[in-house]
Amino acid sequence: MQVRKLSTLLRSRHLRKLILLLTLVVTPVTRAADRDRINDVGQGLMCICGCGQILPKCNHLNCPSSGPMLTELEAHIDAGETDEQIIAAFSEKYGLTVLSSPPASGFNLLAYILPFAALVIGAIIAAYVARNWKRAAVPQTAPPVDIASDPRLQKVEEELKNFTPED
Repeated sequence: MQVRKLSTLLRSRHLRKLILLLTLVVTPVTRAADRDRINDVGQGLMCICGCGQILPKCNHLNCPSSGPMLTELEAHIDAGETDEQIIAAFSEKYGLTVLSSPPASGFNLLAYILPFAALVIGAIIAAYVARNWKRAAVPQTAPPVDIASDPRLQKVEEELKNFTPED
C-alpha cells in the first residue's frame, strides 16, 4: 500500500516540479564552490603558453594551454584530490616551471632569503654612510681673528671709516 502511495506521489506533477526546481537551485551553488576552488588552486599554477600569467587569469584568446590545463584541474578536483596532491601532479607533469612560486627548498630557497638579506645589508650600509656624513658635517670653529695683527684688515678698516656713501 505504501509503495503505491509513493509511486503516486512521485508521478504527481507538483513533486516533479519541486525536484526539478531543487536541482536547478542546488547545481549552480555546487558549481560556484568548484569554481572558487579552481581559482584558489589555480593561483599556485602558471599557464605554460609563455604568457607569464597564473592559470585562471590567462587572457590569451584560444590559448592552447590554459583550456586543457583548467579541464585537467577540474578533473583533479572532481576526483577529490587535495590541493597539495593537485600541485604535485601538475609539477610532475609540467615541471617546476608550472608553479607560480618556487618551492622553499634547495637552490630556490635563495629566492626567499636574498630579498631580506639585501634589505638588512642595505640598512647597515645606509646607517654607516649617514654616520660618516654626520661626522663630516660638524663645523670646525676657526680661531678668532685679531684685526690689529693683520695689516690687510687694518687697511680695510681705514677705508671703511673714510667711506661716504653717495646720495
